[in-house]
Amino acid sequence: MTDNPLTRPLARVTGFAAILAPVLLLLSSIAYITGGGGINDGVLGGTVGVWSAIALAVASVGICRLAEPRAPRAAAVVQVVALAGFTAGVAFNVQGMYLGKYDLDLLTDLTGGASEGSEWIGAFAFLPWGWLAPLSFVLMGWLLWNTRAVAPWTAGLLALGGVLFVTGRPARIDTLVIATDVVLTIALVAIGLRLLGNQQNTIGQSASAAEPVPTKRGGRR
Repeated sequence: MTDNPLTRPLARVTGFAAILAPVLLLLSSIAYITGGGGINDGVLGGTVGVWSAIALAVASVGICRLAEPRAPRAAAVVQVVALAGFTAGVAFNVQGMYLGKYDLDLLTDLTGGASEGSEWIGAFAFLPWGWLAPLSFVLMGWLLWNTRAVAPWTAGLLALGGVLFVTGRPARIDTLVIATDVVLTIALVAIGLRLLGNQQNTIGQSASAAEPVPTKRGGRR
């Protein structure tokens, strides 16, 4: 098993996604606060948040692949959790757009008894998947820490960002949300640079694997 399972295109795409995603998340939070009604309440913030959630899902692939050689089973489980959690992030940001535009809080209506008949089933479009996003940061940080795929401080910050995420966002505490996004930006940018730095190693490994074994004349090796 090689120390680096990433191909050059995958390292590049996921590396850029890891750098872009937290920046978009921070910009989304700023847009929610300055141009909307607060966290998860605003059209611009929700739009940028959708892009951030998609980028986080892409980045999670590269992050889990970094840890895969030393923890293949754990990496697979964390990958599934991350994809589900960040996909759910899209739904929450679209809900934020509707709240900003029409003053309709669909999730609160569905979970608070304001919906009629069987409409409560719609709550499962958000839950429990929304809780998986912060859990994903914690799990990816733990995974990277245990496999030593990145510097320990980077893995620790990523896990800390997950804890802060679930502390500040549901309660819509603006300062804590911004602090969370800054912590995640520092961690994910460092991981993104690590992924981009892996490109050259990956090329070398791929080239070595693809080189034919030289043969002597007569067909003998």
